[in-house]
Amino acid sequence: MSSDVSEYTIGGVKIIFPCKAYPSQLAMMNAIVRGLNNRQHCLLESPTGSGKSLALLCSALSWQQSLYEKSPLTSSCEKEDRKPETALPCRCTCHSEAERNEAATSVNHGASCSFNNYETGSSVKPGGPLTNTEYKENETLASKLSAKKKLSLRDNENDDFQVDRKRIRPLETEQQVRKRHCFAKGVQLVDAAEVYNQRKNGELVVHSEKSVKTTTFSPQTTSDPCTECSCSGKETGKDASNPKKKEKGDRPFIPKIFFGTRTHKQISQITRELKRTAYSTVPMTILSSRDHTCIHPVVSNSVSNRNEMCVELLEGKQGKSCLYYHGVHKLSEHHALQSAHGMYQAWDIEDLVSLGKRLRACAYFAARELMVGADIVFCPYNYLLDPQIRESMEINLKGQVVILDEAHNIEDCARESVSYGVTESQLRAAREELDFMVNNNIRQKDHEPLRAVCCSLTNWLRDSSSQLVERGYETSCKVWSGKEMITILHEMGITGITFPILQKHLAAVLEKEEKISVLGKEELIQIPVVSSATQIVLKGLFMVLLCLFKDNSRYADDYKVALQQTYAWVNENQLDVSDTSAFTRPKHKRSLRQKTVVHMLNFWCLNPAVAFSDLSDVRTIVLTSGTLSPMDSFSSELGVKFSIQLEANHVIRNSQVWVGTIGAGPNGRKLCATFQHTETFEFQDEVGALLLSVCQTVGQGILCFLPSYKLLDKLKDRWMHTGLWRNLELVKTVIAEPQGGAKSDFDELLKIYYDAIRCKGEKDGALLIAVCRGKVSEGLDFCDENARAVVTIGIPFPNVKDLQVGYQLKKLY
Repeated sequence: MSSDVSEYTIGGVKIIFPCKAYPSQLAMMNAIVRGLNNRQHCLLESPTGSGKSLALLCSALSWQQSLYEKSPLTSSCEKEDRKPETALPCRCTCHSEAERNEAATSVNHGASCSFNNYETGSSVKPGGPLTNTEYKENETLASKLSAKKKLSLRDNENDDFQVDRKRIRPLETEQQVRKRHCFAKGVQLVDAAEVYNQRKNGELVVHSEKSVKTTTFSPQTTSDPCTECSCSGKETGKDASNPKKKEKGDRPFIPKIFFGTRTHKQISQITRELKRTAYSTVPMTILSSRDHTCIHPVVSNSVSNRNEMCVELLEGKQGKSCLYYHGVHKLSEHHALQSAHGMYQAWDIEDLVSLGKRLRACAYFAARELMVGADIVFCPYNYLLDPQIRESMEINLKGQVVILDEAHNIEDCARESVSYGVTESQLRAAREELDFMVNNNIRQKDHEPLRAVCCSLTNWLRDSSSQLVERGYETSCKVWSGKEMITILHEMGITGITFPILQKHLAAVLEKEEKISVLGKEELIQIPVVSSATQIVLKGLFMVLLCLFKDNSRYADDYKVALQQTYAWVNENQLDVSDTSAFTRPKHKRSLRQKTVVHMLNFWCLNPAVAFSDLSDVRTIVLTSGTLSPMDSFSSELGVKFSIQLEANHVIRNSQVWVGTIGAGPNGRKLCATFQHTETFEFQDEVGALLLSVCQTVGQGILCFLPSYKLLDKLKDRWMHTGLWRNLELVKTVIAEPQGGAKSDFDELLKIYYDAIRCKGEKDGALLIAVCRGKVSEGLDFCDENARAVVTIGIPFPNVKDLQVGYQLKKLY
């Protein structure tokens, strides 16, 4: 961290900033602290490059630290809101010392640390990642199973597969009734001028950089006798059962900070910013998919079905299990040991995966385990909006702080998170599997109603397929409104009254163990459950049905249900039995391509407010981006009242950048990037000549964005045919963004781009031709010489002929 640290006091919160803050950063921190203190939602616009991520981290974490430092005495109304659903870790000295001793004795001493450790003077915050021994109710599936497996692993630990033993599942608590916040009337506008006036009036205190020492975030621990937990009481066991006494002894609920971004690349940038701050030692975790964190040699090399393969290994099917999953405790203990020695530092996904490979421990489940003791949780923001992902990741947002960075695409993500599509073949497969469960008398009373739902839907799909209207070549469809679909569901016996009963049946069939009485004693036995594919179908259907029936079908008009018919080519492998007998093997297989009809049932949500309705019990929602205006329409679309809004100015002067449109090329030909014009050779040649002129004029790095990969391929083919591509390569190193491909290949191309700019040779920098909304457009940092010019050709308009896009436009206009 830099030595020129600044300290600001905003709204009673001391904020340690790694440098002198810009006025826009002060305005943003002022708005965030005000929103957090008053439980208000914030809509903050700050241009790209103005340091909004640093302002977000420092203001939110310093506010959280101030709660740790405050007295535990709170008002009665705040106690009710802050009461945690699960017991929080004890903060007393005796317990923290016990945790250090336990972690020091149980950690794997042979493993070396792959993180950047720095000696700091910070004291560890009690209640870090490892609090499992004192708080069993906080333990999740991975930690319980890991503790059991740690003492009973087989001798052959080098084997990746072991016979699975009886699994211990945590008991699920019923979801509490959500409390809706009362929104304050009016909108508070915050700008840099207001911050200046506050500084002038003494409301905002700025300390000199010279007088501020480089400090790190360390919640205070004291050697005084324990007064914040029941360990100091005489009758601990009796007091634990008394809710009134327990409430008086517990410390106030400290909200977690859930920091959501659009991509994993952006998470890497945020964690790098966190390392710069004085808050780099706070307990944290990063939630991500198995695509980024799985280290199993077989599962990680799978192309498409990593989730299914992982579930099969966890279930212990065919006598196989995952050794890495059973080593989750190694990573947790490693982080606990680092915290105990004051060496904990912010980390990235790559750091966790690298450490997981060394310790032979699953990084995916370790990240979820670390969420229990984390103060800040980073994840893609669809993890916070999608109800199915929240349930699978065990994310509880009640009373927490949600920050969504780069939220200009949040409407699309919100609509997609509460939409669902299923094919007729998937429904039929689910029905057949449920039928098998019923016929074999496996939880028959629970499987039978679910089978009836699948049967009713498949029968309705078959009857409705004759009503489809042709829309294009080999495509036809029929669309129903949400209210029309509710009427159809009522005819199937699925109503607002019967649906909660169906939900209980679904929860019952997903339970893998069941209690039975044997000789007067209760024992847990394993019960077969449906496959993961059937579970995905049922959970997806029930998710959209819940949205349709929610609040007396309040959001029914926000849905469109479409039945679409298309054709697809399916490869079928058949044995070549032409030259075989009972004593010979078939020589080879024949692959036959067969054209089949595909019926897809889509539930399209057209209103992002449906997804945000689940976040009504969040303490504070902070949405930030460089482009949020107009804010009034943005707020109304999400159905959230943002009482605090900010439109910050950029930190650079207008004289330092030029923005404009070019209507004609070097040869005087008109440039109009509509679909009709981009197909002509005249446009392709003229825009190529313009790009060559820019490359000859501007040095170092240049970015060029096109509306689609299709246009990129057309321009590249044309320019290679005319020789223009060769002329571009004479001036700069030319790189085109690939469509698809492995992440390693894309990272290699970026390395070539950066190296060409840094290492000057015969060519002056590099040209990167990319696609809007592609891999390059978001989540990557092109600062300084990496992007001296940005050229955008055309606009990526949505396909207005697309059925779903058409209904979204009708909903808006």
